[in-house]
Amino acid sequence: MRKINVTVSCLADTDETGCAAIVRDCPEFTVVACTPGLLADESGSAIARSDVVLLDEAAIEQDGTEAVRMVCDCYPLVRFLLVLDRQDEQRVMEALSLGITGIMMRSSVVSMLRKAIPVLCSGEAWVSRELVHSLRIESENLSRDRQSGWYSSGLRDREKLN
Repeated sequence: MRKINVTVSCLADTDETGCAAIVRDCPEFTVVACTPGLLADESGSAIARSDVVLLDEAAIEQDGTEAVRMVCDCYPLVRFLLVLDRQDEQRVMEALSLGITGIMMRSSVVSMLRKAIPVLCSGEAWVSRELVHSLRIESENLSRDRQSGWYSSGLRDREKLN
């Protein structure tokens, strides 16, 4: 079986329970690089060689959402997994609209990261259980906004949810 290539772009990933340490300990994954953000010099070539890129909130706050959108658009075959430190209903929907295909809370990294990466690599989306409620609420809000006429028709196709 082929190993899954993973790039870790997490600023808050410094201890033994961080994403990089977990991925390194798994024989089914290969760590391509650990970068301090999506816009670091070595990030572009590392992402191009990766199947999955792990991001954290700090990396997005550092690089900005437009940089995340640009990287997701430039590498459409690469799957991105966002690790959130705090639960926020709007962050889940915003992350999906940027092109991120997987989202999990940092509290579930130890137990779920090894499961999420192969799921993402197979082409499926991943949203950890504690975030499903947030996704459902934001989807209902979006549906309600569409019905009331508040839906922005200026959203890109990727941002339009059915």
